Amino acid sequence: VARKRARGPLDELTERERAVLALIAEGLSNAAIGERMYLSPKTVEAHISQIFMKLNLRPAADQHRRVLAVLAYLRG
Repeated sequence: VARKRARGPLDELTERERAVLALIAEGLSNAAIGERMYLSPKTVEAHISQIFMKLNLRPAADQHRRVLAVLAYLRG
């Protein structure tokens, strides 16, 4: 019980980035996330960009980074 959990990529996210990722996992669009969190579209995009970077999700033609981020969130 006292054993510490290994740190993972989700531990690198800020509280706000975790909140944005949770809303992505709920299926919300960037616009809906902005409305829910009272953020501008540019701020939402910046948070999502940071999430992708911290989770090491680089752009790739054959992968959908938003889905991969949600999978990482659900595993964490």
